[in-house]
Amino acid sequence: MESPDAVAHWVEDQRELLYTGCAAQLVTGLKTFTLTLSARAKRDAAKREALSDLIGYVEKRLAMMAYKDLIEDDLVIASGIVEGAARYVVGERLDCSGMRWIPERAEALLHLRCIELNGDWERFFAWGYHRWLAQMRAGQRVVIRTDQADVLPTAESLEATDTQAHQETNLPVAA
Repeated sequence: MESPDAVAHWVEDQRELLYTGCAAQLVTGLKTFTLTLSARAKRDAAKREALSDLIGYVEKRLAMMAYKDLIEDDLVIASGIVEGAARYVVGERLDCSGMRWIPERAEALLHLRCIELNGDWERFFAWGYHRWLAQMRAGQRVVIRTDQADVLPTAESLEATDTQAHQETNLPVAA
């Protein structure tokens, strides 16, 4: 049996391969290591199974494991930040006691929550207001409350609204 220090050193070497952009080399090394295990010995069965699962997992995701490039671009490679953001955006609003949501309404509310959390509420409100004004000027009926989903603004439509808003002075302010 190998010493704990030797195992720790080996694990660190494998981690180094992963973080230096050599994930394919890591898989090759794991496959080679699997060949050193006895194919019939019961003592190695759990190791073979664990290595097989690991190799299968990593091989399917090699294209996603450009950790070296991500680290060089100062991007986060851990999932904790995404999980925390999802918990904050979704959980804080939708997971309160006694709440029940149908998917369409929950999605609409999450869109609005993201708009607010990103600090774009005023721009979003102005975008909607200008759409209503355009409909009224065209003689169309403006329906503010409906059960039909409306298309949310794109970056281009928000920029057009921003330009139009600078030209007008009496914009309503969202509460």
